[in-house]
Amino acid sequence: MKILVAYSGGKDSQASLIWSIKKYGVQNIEAVFCDTGWESPITYEHIKKTTDELGVKLVILKSKKYDGMIDMASKKGRFPSTKARFCTIELKSIPMIDYILGHKENLLIVQGIRGMESNSRSKMSAQCTYFKYYFEPVKQNKNGKDVFHTYRKKDIKKWCESYNADILRPVFEWTGQMVINYIIENGQEPNELYKQGFKRVGCFPCIMSGHKEILNIITRYPERFDEIIEFGNKISSFFSINCIPERYQSGVCPRTGKSFTTALDIKRYLENKNNTIDLFEQDEPISCSSYYHLCE
Repeated sequence: MKILVAYSGGKDSQASLIWSIKKYGVQNIEAVFCDTGWESPITYEHIKKTTDELGVKLVILKSKKYDGMIDMASKKGRFPSTKARFCTIELKSIPMIDYILGHKENLLIVQGIRGMESNSRSKMSAQCTYFKYYFEPVKQNKNGKDVFHTYRKKDIKKWCESYNADILRPVFEWTGQMVINYIIENGQEPNELYKQGFKRVGCFPCIMSGHKEILNIITRYPERFDEIIEFGNKISSFFSINCIPERYQSGVCPRTGKSFTTALDIKRYLENKNNTIDLFEQDEPISCSSYYHLCE
């Protein structure tokens, strides 16, 4: 049986990859990276370096429909949002499903998901099946009708008649610090971005990123934020309308006349708030820029 470890270059997937190699042997494992084209160069380097060190095969998957995040946003006429996370579906889930269906054998899919990360993830389980929601409803719609996943539904049901794709989440009950410690104890270093104060190191930035991480990009990687400003002018704003107070929003939608948040609005707001030293007053105090005691 082949083991596919979903590897994003983040701490949870790195710990899960190390754990899998120790348990099942490196010869049975593939580290599978779904490339969104929107990662930090540091993350790309980290993925290559760590898989080389571990001696594990690295498989890089990309969307067949879109050439990464910017191409997808351009064709859809908008960036994804916290309420419309089509980036995950199009750039990660669909390439992974296609890859799984290309196998004619039972698979074990290892995911670096922790229940403590969010309320939605806390409702997941440490073990399940990859195609669970093709056979069980995800939810019910407003009319009380069951909703299922539908992408390649016929192909998946036929594949599942002969093969299994089970999910295992080895760090599901771990804390973030436990994950970091495990990586270091096993002779590797976590992604360098954690030392710089980033809590998440997937997309750069992720639509789920908070104010502190956005300000971190503005401060440390101004050229990246300049790209976000440029793409915002060409496509749409990367940021949700309610991510800063309305009085700081300068964008106006020509269709609705409603205000929206531009990247420059975000930059002005965060830099101003940071100068008044009250941006992160609700954050827990930390001894250095890293949340995980990985000081530069």
